[in-house]
Amino acid sequence: MYDVIGDVHSCYIEFKTLLEKLGYVYTYNSYQHPEGRKVVLVGDIMDRGNYPVATFCLVKDMFEAGNLLSVIGNHDDKILRWAKGNGVKLNNGADKTVNDFESISFSKEEIIKFFEGLPYYLLLDNNKLAIVHAAWQERNIYTDPFDNKKLRSDCLFGPVTGERDHYNLPVRINWAGKRILKEDSPIVVYGHQVHEEPYIINKTYCIDTGCIFGGYLTALRYPEMELVQTKALMEYYEWIGKGERR
Repeated sequence: MYDVIGDVHSCYIEFKTLLEKLGYVYTYNSYQHPEGRKVVLVGDIMDRGNYPVATFCLVKDMFEAGNLLSVIGNHDDKILRWAKGNGVKLNNGADKTVNDFESISFSKEEIIKFFEGLPYYLLLDNNKLAIVHAAWQERNIYTDPFDNKKLRSDCLFGPVTGERDHYNLPVRINWAGKRILKEDSPIVVYGHQVHEEPYIINKTYCIDTGCIFGGYLTALRYPEMELVQTKALMEYYEWIGKGERR
């Protein structure tokens, strides 16, 4: 039994509120569920919100306690590359994360160890449920979930046309709408593309409902397929193109 949660983006208070709404109890530095349910994150744990270090530590503690699984998102990948000393542009909220880590001289080794341990995708419940950050390809099931060369582009960013829209953002291909289902195709839960409400099509569930933009933090309970949400306390970051399906 899993509770899949959309892009947290350092929204620490909303994350804790949603966990408690889902029945998780805080004990021994970690939230755990009395019925043995497990949290699964779709990535983008970091950036934009007000509590990067607190969010990172809670997620890490839950992961180490065996109460949480996660895939890596593109924002997490940028923080990983920063921690490794790679040259990255600290934009789109990464500056807030880095400032928070640096303000307390947080261990970069801990950041690297944690994010390097997150796969590009997860297959759960005998391959009936797939978790990915941005986009799923059926061929992924035959690829090592840590294969950077084959998976990085699709799993972290999703397919794009190569064009830019009027906000100078990449024009995305609606891979979920074009998905061709087979008898054994898994249910796919992902985030990355912000919607005002969960976008459900062809056995895919996009549950990034823009908590960071003043929307909701959304969980999909599996196998019940029940949606549970908590409203953002505030708008932490401006949503460019609000109202457009991205």
